[in-house]
Amino acid sequence: MRFLSVKTIVRGASALALCASLSLGTALAYSGDPELAYTTPAPKATTSTTATTTPAQSVKAAAPVIAASASTDRLQQLISGEIVTRTVEKLDALAADTQITQNFKNLGSFRLSFYCTCEKCCGAYATGLTKSGTTVTEGRTIAVDPKVIPLGSRVYIDGYGVFIAEDVGSAIKENKIDIAVGNHEQALKLGIDEATVYLVAGA
Repeated sequence: MRFLSVKTIVRGASALALCASLSLGTALAYSGDPELAYTTPAPKATTSTTATTTPAQSVKAAAPVIAASASTDRLQQLISGEIVTRTVEKLDALAADTQITQNFKNLGSFRLSFYCTCEKCCGAYATGLTKSGTTVTEGRTIAVDPKVIPLGSRVYIDGYGVFIAEDVGSAIKENKIDIAVGNHEQALKLGIDEATVYLVAGA
């Protein structure tokens, strides 16, 4: 009679215990008892990596576009927009900024004088009409030397704004400009000035 060794008996017992454990686990998994059944591990939550844009970032990104559009609109207005009648006066707000100096030709420094349509200013030509045939209009009309600034040209006078070269004068030669105003008192009050002039649009 062959006797089994203690080592063999231990191995057999371990194998039986393992089988019993596996059988019990399988039974529990399919028993239908939620407390005993195995549960499938929940999937790990994933974090979205999609970039989001805050309202503040959207406004900041749009600002350069809006600024560029406003800049273009202003240039277009200066070049071809209607010139609204206004009282002529020197204002800091009308000083030539970088948009003017960088986009329009600098014609140099001009001596400025002021006139109205009275006989004291215009003598026999006090008809209220310009050399171009338009009506002398404050805030729009200037008299120039056509050899320097062709009639019909638009110019920007530093500190005074944009005007149209519509008239001429016997004393208006070379770098002199006569700016039309509403009355003689105003012309005397404004006196004589000097300013840099920029060609906005040629005739």
